[in-house]
Amino acid sequence: MEIQLAKDVVPFNFFTPMRIIRDAILAQGSPAPILVSEGANTMDVGRAVLVQTEPRTRLDAGTWGTMGVGLGYCIAAAVASPDRLVVAVEGDSGFGFSAMEVETLVRYQLPVVVIVFNNGGVYGGDRRNPDEITGPYKDDPAPTSFVAGAAYHTLIEAFGGKGYVVETPEELKSALSESFSSRKPAVINVIIDPYAGAESGRMQHKN
Repeated sequence: MEIQLAKDVVPFNFFTPMRIIRDAILAQGSPAPILVSEGANTMDVGRAVLVQTEPRTRLDAGTWGTMGVGLGYCIAAAVASPDRLVVAVEGDSGFGFSAMEVETLVRYQLPVVVIVFNNGGVYGGDRRNPDEITGPYKDDPAPTSFVAGAAYHTLIEAFGGKGYVVETPEELKSALSESFSSRKPAVINVIIDPYAGAESGRMQHKN
């Protein structure tokens, strides 16, 4: 995994931005930020890459994958530990379940940075082979795909928070540095290659 993490892959896979986020979190020192994570590939990869150095500093969707808990966890963590930065690393689908809670972050000016891995859908964008799609609804998008290039960062901007959209290592490093330093509500929209993810059970062809 360290060999994969050492590479700068653009368009982003999951490993390159995870490494950059890991290094930025570790650079915060003590008290360590509280890490919140949910998503499919995002949480799976994050569990292996985003290391914790202090106890009681990690919350994720758990064994049963209860998507939608991320932003609620962020709010609770920020209130319970006001001396710590809270960093949420979210898949775009997991984020979508409770995304409007960014308004709460701004209303109470909580020190929460939400990082959204935007790969265009659940496990990725629409990756079906058009030649294999038949029937009266063949022109409909795949049920697991979202609007390509969704501007998630603008959600928090609507309420007065700070939004970033990043596509390169340099842009991500800059956004992390600025948002971590400000300790103000922010959303970083990380554009991921829609083909980077893998579906649990490899059932993509069924969707």
